[in-house]
Amino acid sequence: MRQILFFDKSSFYSELKKALDDKEEVQIVTPYKSYGELPDKLKETFELEKHKSGKWIDVVSGSFILGAAATPVGLNYDSLYVVAGAVAGAGVGAMVGGPVGAAVGTGLGALVGMATAAISSGQHTVQVEITTAGTLRFKVKPK
Repeated sequence: MRQILFFDKSSFYSELKKALDDKEEVQIVTPYKSYGELPDKLKETFELEKHKSGKWIDVVSGSFILGAAATPVGLNYDSLYVVAGAVAGAGVGAMVGGPVGAAVGTGLGALVGMATAAISSGQHTVQVEITTAGTLRFKVKPK
């Protein structure tokens, strides 16, 4: 199982996208101990707002519950693939055509990302787990 450390940067989402495209099992390790600490993009990518429950989050404090059983969550392919595609497109476009190329590449990359998201949708199962240190961890497996 491939382990990826979470950083709220485009490079993390690009690395995750590549691992999913390669059909790897992935474990994502985060430093976060409460729901309120989570970056919005992470919440959106793993559809955490839809799956927020007293099973893994203390509803009063927002802290993660030690010893909570693994809980299924979602994977927003649009969010993941469109951002990763736009970042890749911008890089290629900038190399070819400078700032204008970067803008065009961003748009084309986002379109490719949307198409890829439609094809990939539903191809993985995702669970959140709380480590013994109280931090959030994700496990992503291809179906």
